[in-house]
Amino acid sequence: MFLFGLVPAGAAFLVRLFLKEPERWKQATQNAAPVRLAEIFEPGLRHITFAGVCMSLVALIAWWSCNAFIPTVATGLAQDAAAADGLDSAATRALVEEWKFRATYWFNMGGLVGTLLTIPVAKILGRRALFGIYFAASAVAIFATFGIAWEPTVRLYWYFAIGASVFGIFGSFTYYLPELFPTRLRATGAGFCYNIGRIVAAGGTVFFGLFSQVGDHRLALLYSSWLFLPAAVVALLLSEPPDEKRAVA
Repeated sequence: MFLFGLVPAGAAFLVRLFLKEPERWKQATQNAAPVRLAEIFEPGLRHITFAGVCMSLVALIAWWSCNAFIPTVATGLAQDAAAADGLDSAATRALVEEWKFRATYWFNMGGLVGTLLTIPVAKILGRRALFGIYFAASAVAIFATFGIAWEPTVRLYWYFAIGASVFGIFGSFTYYLPELFPTRLRATGAGFCYNIGRIVAAGGTVFFGLFSQVGDHRLALLYSSWLFLPAAVVALLLSEPPDEKRAVA
């Protein structure tokens, strides 16, 4: 186990050893003043920072809510199926554990497919369309999963669609958020938008968790789908980085 722990450290060392800084980064940072966080809130960048935080916040709230409730949802679905089939307590417990695994599996498989698809979608349709499509698909997937009266087994498989949209959209943040900011501010801007979203999203996850204690947890997740509708509108208002900006800025 100790040796396995050294593999990522060794890979990081090799990357640092052989990877060279691009010339545009050297030119942008040469004799430049240290980066200040306040720069991403200056008039030319303020709206970009705000939009980036909003997108990250919605995506993170939805991801944490859907992911955290997987065991709870799977347990409820398995118990419903077990009651319909007249299973005893031992068989019900076994079915619960099996469905927890299956729900997690389909969620992560969908996330993998959705993540890989962000690259061709962004290249063909553009960044704004990508976010609009994924946010709209997230709303549809969550609503279809928890807002329609499916059989328990069918509802379980819908987690693939949730993963493909809610989870898959994170594949785009790694290349889109940095593109929004000038070269010397890319790490600062992208890091702030994503990480401040993580902090604020914790409050949203707690809210949905508390709501599920006094109501139906599936209803709480259904309500979260409404977050994606204004997020899709915001995404369509974002700037579309041109090819020359992505290559030179």
